[in-house]
Amino acid sequence: MKGTLRRGLLLAMAAGTLGGCTAAGAAETSYITVAAAQPRQEGENAAVAAQLSGADTLPARFNPQSKWDWMDGSFELDITTEGAPREGVVFTADLLLRSDGKPQFQGRMNVETILLVGEGKRWAQCAMPAQLRASNFTEPVMRDGAAWYRARVAITFSGTVNTDVNGVWTNGVAFGQVVNQPVTGIKVFVAGTQCSYQGQVRLENASLGYTMGSGDGVSVSTTVPRHSQTALAAAGDVLTFESGARQALPQVKLADAKATAATVRTARYLAAMGSSDHVIFGHQDSVWSKAGTAASPLNGLSCSDIEDMTGSPAGVVGFDGLSLTGKEFSAALWNSSFAQQGLPSIDIAALGEPAANVKALAYLSNYCLSRGALVTLSCHMPNFSQAGVRAAYQAGKEPAYARYDFTTSTARDKGGNPMQGILPGGAYNAQFTAYLDMVADYASQVNGPILFRPFHEGTGSWFWWGTSTCDAATYQKVFRYTVEYLRDKRQVHNLLYVYSPDGNPGFFTEAQKRYPGDAYVDVIGYDNYQTDPSPDSSKWFADFSSGLSQLRKFAVQHGKVLAVTETGVNTSSPALGDVVTGLPRTGCADRQWFEKLLNAAASSGASYVLVWSNNSEMFHTPFVRAVNGDGSLYGHEMLDDFLRFYNDRRSVFALDQLDVVRGIQSGLK
Repeated sequence: MKGTLRRGLLLAMAAGTLGGCTAAGAAETSYITVAAAQPRQEGENAAVAAQLSGADTLPARFNPQSKWDWMDGSFELDITTEGAPREGVVFTADLLLRSDGKPQFQGRMNVETILLVGEGKRWAQCAMPAQLRASNFTEPVMRDGAAWYRARVAITFSGTVNTDVNGVWTNGVAFGQVVNQPVTGIKVFVAGTQCSYQGQVRLENASLGYTMGSGDGVSVSTTVPRHSQTALAAAGDVLTFESGARQALPQVKLADAKATAATVRTARYLAAMGSSDHVIFGHQDSVWSKAGTAASPLNGLSCSDIEDMTGSPAGVVGFDGLSLTGKEFSAALWNSSFAQQGLPSIDIAALGEPAANVKALAYLSNYCLSRGALVTLSCHMPNFSQAGVRAAYQAGKEPAYARYDFTTSTARDKGGNPMQGILPGGAYNAQFTAYLDMVADYASQVNGPILFRPFHEGTGSWFWWGTSTCDAATYQKVFRYTVEYLRDKRQVHNLLYVYSPDGNPGFFTEAQKRYPGDAYVDVIGYDNYQTDPSPDSSKWFADFSSGLSQLRKFAVQHGKVLAVTETGVNTSSPALGDVVTGLPRTGCADRQWFEKLLNAAASSGASYVLVWSNNSEMFHTPFVRAVNGDGSLYGHEMLDDFLRFYNDRRSVFALDQLDVVRGIQSGLK
């Protein structure tokens, strides 16, 4: 993925604490998107002003290293509505920062709003905070002779809220179950996410009301029921589809002559899928990170957006090396979520945090395999010229790879000539091989094959292993050395090696130059995103298919499996105050994008197609906010499109291939 990786750093707040997911699937609470304000209904009053009962200005000294750092204190507002507000009520306010010039801080501020309901002042927390960056504070104003910069905050209470249920802080409770009495006060909290701002924060012009517009359709109810038409079975060397059609499992020659039987069988299964008109659907971080409403026993949702929509996990689940280091998924998240479901917990203190994080991702991978999903690992590796020694490293207790700090996200930092430096004899070879030791430790604990995808998008210029810092010969040397180290030195034999160039115009020539060779590659991948789709997207899909066709011919010539290893929709210009860079929250130009993706991928020879991850501020699939009383889904405007994608017999999800994947695992290791 070319964009900056982000994770929802998400709040389940009764006393300012972070909460984990309470249903199988995700490891940290995910916020739903800010809903569109509903039109004001006849007879409803205009916005009710909220008066500050405490200080209008508070000091902020955020820790720029912290994922979630509360500002001291909160803004307390007096307000009393005539009755219980209906769903769609909007809190608006101006947030001001004291600054003599336009604010230049790093990171973001998260504005949390709490409605106090009834005489007991029960908390109803907005499901999605307003997220503000320096670029949002554009309007200079003067207050008491001092310069401030103002941003407008608008938060809609719709769908669900977070609240206390019988003494337990619970996410995803229906709005009407909680906000069923007049609002008697409002609290506003501000937290920083890796935010460097230090200074005064001021709140003004707060009100609670409804908009006059017609609404912009951010959330909709589905009209398409879900029903899988796909069921796969494998017996001997034959794959059987739901129609009774049969596809032979081709023989394959892998980069690892000692590959486990399960790894060989998986490659043969993928090759058979590529020869069919079916394609497996994949999704990055699918079982633990989501954009939709957090799972709760009260809302019937899971911890996976894909499972919320379809009832099944994705057929391929992607993870990244950032989860091996605890930067994304972690042992703490495993313990706070999956271990609560009866799965084994991890003794972080006994193992040390680095080894515990590796074990957590191995546990999560095994969980996916047990549910019928294949697993793939990409690596946004740190720039090894900057990988320092961990101060907390305990030699003799922790594995050798724990000596280094690999948690920094420096894949886009191209200084220090790291590609030459990580080869044998180079200045950073020790750091690089330690990183590969970490990958080997992970692979040794996974009960099945892993599609390992290092140095992805090397035909682009944005990573330190790309064209701007590394020639084709060096790229090949590093890729080959990586395979040889894991396969030959570490004797890891459950990896399928994936080479995935980026699909920018003219990519194929460079992709051929950088190809590491048949002895080092099992799968040819293709990374290609559409930015700002047009209503029909026909030109982009034509270009997408053309590039994929070139790679298909190349894969066939070299006896390799083909896959779409990353795709999705990206937004180049998020709405003001928003940070979404994936699928837009609303106003999606092509409402049949996923159906068109299926048409392109299923006929391309690709074995699977993987879209990038979902979280609160960046998502590449639709998501569910609530389940309606009639069983239909309420959420992102592309839900119907994705359900048509799922219902099509050609798309394959985890439960469709569950028997195949279990057969690969049992007795074929």
